[in-house]
Amino acid sequence: MLFIIIRFVFWSLFLVICCYLIKKSHVIRKRKWLLIAFVTIVLLITASALIPVENIFVTFPSPESAYNYNNSGDVKLVVDGEKTDFIVGLKGDTTVYTIVPKSEGGWKLGMALNTKRVFQMIYDGIIIYVYQYQHSDDYYVTVLDTNGGKLEITDNRDSKFQYMEQENSVLNESFYTYYTYIKGFDDQYTLTVNDKVIRAHN
Repeated sequence: MLFIIIRFVFWSLFLVICCYLIKKSHVIRKRKWLLIAFVTIVLLITASALIPVENIFVTFPSPESAYNYNNSGDVKLVVDGEKTDFIVGLKGDTTVYTIVPKSEGGWKLGMALNTKRVFQMIYDGIIIYVYQYQHSDDYYVTVLDTNGGKLEITDNRDSKFQYMEQENSVLNESFYTYYTYIKGFDDQYTLTVNDKVIRAHN
């Protein structure tokens, strides 16, 4: 992940410079100041990992390239939204969700702190999540049937659902997760899954 590597290299070089200056200085208790410098750099590395300063001067040519810059694993699916895109990545057996904002001419980095899960429901083995990007009207719906097998799924927005299949060799079963974008989300939103109507309400 370039995102982490760049930060680690930058702050490591900064630490080396600080240590050099401290050793060459006339301050007393140099070991104390070296320790302070080390702790400070560790805190700065942690803080900078939460702040995508690259968004100020870098625009990525695709949602996949924005995802790959600060995530490992493979992009399996992209759900197109109005102001953002929802990326479904796979790292080993772990599914990773990232929402990347669009900008003029490309995409910017999306951070986990900007993605909120605003709704969740389990209904007859069907797990439904709704994610929102910051305070925007971009929402993404995910639907997984823990019983396995494909679903017949629609909603009251006439949304187009995409899906990702994952095989479980132990259970000898395929599990499908469905994804869609909706603009705005309220208690009137409904899903129809295998002829069962599910109303989204907390």
